[in-house]
Amino acid sequence: MLLKKGPVIGITADPGPDPSGERASLKEEYALAVLSAGGMPVAVPVFPMEDPQRVLEYLDGIIVPGGDDIEPYYYGEKQRVPMKLVPSRRTDFEISLIRAAISQNVPILGICYGMQLINVALGGSLYQDLETDLNEKIPVIKKRRATVAHRRGLHEIIISGTGPLPAGRHMVNSSHHQGVSRLANVLIPAAHSEEGLVEAFYLNERTFSFLAGVQWHPERMAGDPVARNIFSSFIRAAQKAGRK
Repeated sequence: MLLKKGPVIGITADPGPDPSGERASLKEEYALAVLSAGGMPVAVPVFPMEDPQRVLEYLDGIIVPGGDDIEPYYYGEKQRVPMKLVPSRRTDFEISLIRAAISQNVPILGICYGMQLINVALGGSLYQDLETDLNEKIPVIKKRRATVAHRRGLHEIIISGTGPLPAGRHMVNSSHHQGVSRLANVLIPAAHSEEGLVEAFYLNERTFSFLAGVQWHPERMAGDPVARNIFSSFIRAAQKAGRK
């Protein structure tokens, strides 16, 4: 009964390199995290449509999950380092979906690539490669430690407590080589790493039901209190939005 009453959460699926558009994938960890928080997950394939609001008619919230690299074209730069690019049809669709969701006050959660894409969709930019772009911005010893930590393993973040996450220091997982460079003007930083990288952000709850992005993967941290807080807060906002 709980699942039938829970809000419907759309999670965008990754079409990968399939040129035919016949296949898309979604890691089950995202769906399990939504189920555990009381929501009903559904996969949202990349639709070649001009009006993403048609998709939102069936959803109470959306999650933009992890993925590969965003083409620098989307934030006004040329590619300077080797990348594994997300297909443009996925990026185009998700940017349209994010903007449509904001216009309709539909709760949004971005994870890793999803966080980076929200920032880009709202006018921000990215470090194309942390090791390359941070070369002159932080000391060499700390840089080496930082770039290794962000690519794999665990590292510590500092949560400000001004947004939806509880204040304090917390260990999170990490598997990315890009990160937020210029944060979009409308977004508020909620957490940062020791090197000063933005690790989480949100949109003011007074003006929007729920929009948050996290650079790590909370869906892989079952039992972690901060991870539970992220999904429970998102599901509560989606439940409330779905009742309107």
